[in-house]
Formats: sequence, C-alpha cells, structure tokens
Amino acid sequence: APLARDVLGGRCKIYMFEGRPSSWYFKLRVNNKAKGSKYIVRCLDELDEKRAILKAEDLYLSFQGDINEEGLPVRRYKVKELIKEWIFLNEERNRAGSISLSTLRAKVSSLQNAAILFICDEKKITYVDQIKKDTFESFSRWRKNEGFKLITNSRDKPIIPKDSTIKRDIVHLAEWFKYLNDKEYIDLTPKFEIIKQRKDDLDANPPIPLEPDWGHIHRYLKAWSEIPLKEETKTNNWRRTHYWRMCFRTLILVLYNTGARPSELVGKIEKVREAQKGGSYVTKKVLKGGLRWEDIEIEDSVNLNAATGKENNILISNIYIRYSKTGEPRDVPCKCANLLARWRQHVNEYRRAVGLRKVTKKDYVFFNPHTDHPYPYSQFSVAWSDLRTNLSLVLSPVRSDKKYTLYSLRSSYITNQIDEGKDIYLIKKITGYSLEMLQRHYDRSDVKKRKAEAVAR
Repeated sequence: APLARDVLGGRCKIYMFEGRPSSWYFKLRVNNKAKGSKYIVRCLDELDEKRAILKAEDLYLSFQGDINEEGLPVRRYKVKELIKEWIFLNEERNRAGSISLSTLRAKVSSLQNAAILFICDEKKITYVDQIKKDTFESFSRWRKNEGFKLITNSRDKPIIPKDSTIKRDIVHLAEWFKYLNDKEYIDLTPKFEIIKQRKDDLDANPPIPLEPDWGHIHRYLKAWSEIPLKEETKTNNWRRTHYWRMCFRTLILVLYNTGARPSELVGKIEKVREAQKGGSYVTKKVLKGGLRWEDIEIEDSVNLNAATGKENNILISNIYIRYSKTGEPRDVPCKCANLLARWRQHVNEYRRAVGLRKVTKKDYVFFNPHTDHPYPYSQFSVAWSDLRTNLSLVLSPVRSDKKYTLYSLRSSYITNQIDEGKDIYLIKKITGYSLEMLQRHYDRSDVKKRKAEAVAR
C-alpha cells in the first residue's frame, strides 16, 4: 500500500510503499497521442518527506524542457548521478544480505574510482548519452598505464593493477550498463576489450602436496603450538598464547581436510548501514559465517582396507557450513573427528583454568573465548605468513612462483580428492566450487595419470 503525496498542486506525486520504506519515489503522468498515458517513475533516494518534495519539484521542472516526438519529456542523465544511484541500490542489496560487504566494496571501488576517472576526466563525458560503442576500447590500456597513478589507496602508493583487477572493473562496468539499459537511461552497450589471463596467473593459490611440504607444515604446527608450555615461566599470558596457537593449528588441519574457505569457519563481523524513518542511517555490526559446535556431527563408520581386505572402524565427522560465499549451505564429510575432539577437550580445559563459563553447542569453534567474537582475519594471515617464513628453506610450490596461501589449503583438498579418483560432482557439492574451476584442476591431474597412454605408439 503506497503512501502518496501531491506535489505542485497535483502536477506530480511522491509515494512510498509501507512494506519497503527505503525511499520516496517520484511519479509523473505524461500524455502520448499514440500510446495514451504513461508514467515516469524515479527513485528520489530520500526518506525525509519535505526533502523528497523539494527534489520532486526540481525533477518536475527539469522534465518541462525538451519533449520528444511521442510527447514524452527528454532528460539527460549525468554519469556521476547514475553511478551514485547504482551504488545506493547495491548498498540496499548488501543490507538485505543479497551481496557481501567485500562485493559491495569491489563495485564501489570500480565505479567511483576507475569508471568516473576514465569517463569524466579522460573522455570528458558528462552525460550518459555521450557514451558511444567504442568509448571503452582504450580502457584497459589507460587503466594499466595512466589510471593507476590517479587512484589512491590505503598505503598512498600507486599500484599497477593486475589483469584480474582490470577484468573485475570491466565486469562491474558491464553490470552497471545492464542496469542503465533496464532502466532505459541508455539504449546501447559499449564494447569492452577482452582480457586474456595466462593460466599461471590464475593459479594464485598453489596446492600443497602431501609429501614433502605438507609434512613440513604439519610438524612445524605441532612443535609451534607446544612452545608456550615449555616457556610458561617466562610470560604471564602463556595460557592464552597456547590457546591461540592450538586454535590456529586445528583450523589449518581442518581446512586441509575439508576444503572449506577460511572465512566459512572463522567467521567475520561486517558493518551494515540500516535506514531509519527520519532519513538517517545507523551502522550495525553483523556476524557472518563461523562454525558452531552444533554444526559438527561425529559417527562411527566401517572402512574396507583395499590392501588387506579387512574392515576398520573409523570416526567420520560431518561439518555443516551455514554461511558460504555462494549463499548455499552445504555438508562436508571428513576425517576430522579426532582432531576436533582433541580441540574440544582443550577448549574445556582452558575455560575451566581461566574461569570462563562452560562451552555450549551454540558457541563457535574458532572464536576468541574471552570476547565470543571472531579473531581478526589478519591474525590468521600473519600467523600463516610467519609459518611460511620459518619454513622458507624447505617449502617449494611445484611449477609455481606463487607462495602458499591460506586458500592453498582449499586447492590442496581439491587436488588430493581428484588424484584419489573421487567423482568431480561430489567434490563440487562438498566444496561449493564451480565446475569450471574444478575442471582446471581435473585436467591437470588427468594428464598426469594418462602419461603412459599419451606416449604409447
């Protein structure tokens, strides 16, 4: 049910839906001899009624200029205004949970930095109707040679963008133009240069082979996590240090054996803006992701040993991922029962020793027990970087100049599963990966397995 208000004695109206009080809308009726009446509707991006009326009056007067052959008012739309409108729309989608904060930031960065600089400053374009089919043919070259000098970052140091960054900007520009076409702000889609990425550029997270590199990492984590116990007389915070190291060690082992994304298990807190009725905004912190103890199921299973033919009883754990990148929850069966049980025991002992309440099934597995909030993601990144530095003499990614990352644990799981002959669709369900990405891993493994077939006469 809309709330409607007359503007300028009924010449136009503003209205707002009670069920979606996100903004007032402008509505103008125009007459067309051939097609009858038609309504022009525009979002005013305004919650306050008085300010919305003032905007509607200005908008009505702007429509009283040029009239086309069909009797409809002609209005020229500024590039900066439509970029602002599109960003506001994506902010609403973020508040509704449709897109993540990182996706929103990427879109804002692409449009408010690269797009505005190229369109308005480089091409001297003010209105979208000045954009032509070939306007963006030089965008990639400008972005890499000139544009990066004009774009500031947190380090105040120009960074030459990678091909993947330019490709991301083009994707967001194309999405913006689709929005413009859907809203009939423009009736063309410009041509963008196709960015071809080298295969090795895509392998940013090289998998960690079981031997020898994973063995080095496994032994390092075991020794590293026990150090505080040996030095407890030197520091008063040895318990907390030991807890953190055991937490990090357990997380790395679980990631390597499940292929989960790090953010899916450790969780993160995002800031979300919520609109208020008075026209103001309130920033709230929202927890996204994180593994709870109730999301872990452990059951007995019987496994047949192919070598001996004997049946072995093993513990199988199932991890339920609630919040994923794709938005679809999934189950991950894995052999993490023993290490998760060991971690649960350590959590109980630590809480008892420092006087914290008992852990419940609603608690998160890898959260800070003193704050009941996730550890900063940078803390995990720094610990992994230190591990990589301390093992720099023995770690050597195969056929890659890239360093192992936290996401290498995910690609390692996929590679190991494919090498063991697991069904690619099963791996897709477990990891939430796209078939296109899995195919790249599969093709590499398939060629290695079929060497004999390839060299046979």
